Amino acid sequence: MSKTLRLCVFAALFAGLVAPGEALANEESPANVHEEEPVLPVLVIQIGAGARFRNIHLELGDGEGGTETRSFETGAYFDFAWHLLVRPMGRRPSRPALQAILLQVDGGSGVGLKAEVSGIELQTNTWRMLGQFGYLYPMERLQLGGLVGVGGDVFGIDLNSVLPSSRIVYARFGPAVSYAILPRFLGFRADFGLRFPFHLGQLEDAFGNDSSGIGLDAAVTFQGWLNVGFSYALRFVWEYYRLRFSGSNMSVPAMGDGGDGNDHALTIQLLFGWSL
Repeated sequence: MSKTLRLCVFAALFAGLVAPGEALANEESPANVHEEEPVLPVLVIQIGAGARFRNIHLELGDGEGGTETRSFETGAYFDFAWHLLVRPMGRRPSRPALQAILLQVDGGSGVGLKAEVSGIELQTNTWRMLGQFGYLYPMERLQLGGLVGVGGDVFGIDLNSVLPSSRIVYARFGPAVSYAILPRFLGFRADFGLRFPFHLGQLEDAFGNDSSGIGLDAAVTFQGWLNVGFSYALRFVWEYYRLRFSGSNMSVPAMGDGGDGNDHALTIQLLFGWSL
């Protein structure tokens, strides 16, 4: 009987030691989950300004079997910019596949832009907007994925015999990668994209009866945010379009007889805003 009693006491003591350990593990689990919660903002709203450079270069038929060059260069001009990013499921720490979903809108407009064409000063204005649906999968400090969307780039210029206004509307898609160098305080993001214009505005019939184009872009952003909500971004953006024209159209002032050309821009932006 005494041997049986000693076994029962030993079993009770063993159970008493194990149970608190399991309880302690269960108590630590929520804390661990809390520590692994993502530090990605679910909403970023930023506005800012910077400098933008744009150069348009065309090689067109002159109607007599030769070619002529038409160029337009803005130099540096003041550019107003804005940025909006939303992660609708960003507060789901156990669902990284849902955290990865994002919506992004970027835009900008030229301010006080004037240009000289053939010795004449012309008033010009620019405006652009790009809305995208994206997926950046978080893997510790790294995010990897891509974005797809639709954008518009409007360039308006006073009537002249060299270059018409344009309204490029395009579809875009491409990869993106982001890395937190110092979590929250400093991060790096790179975007690359292909642009497929499906509307060129007055460019469609200015230099021929048929036109087409393709575009590329690349952006590098250094960004960060604080717990109080303040956020910032320094962004470098390069945009390029390759344009082709064929046929002849004599019914517009900026007439040409087919040809090709390119349109490229470089933008440097500094943005500040709020994040949650």
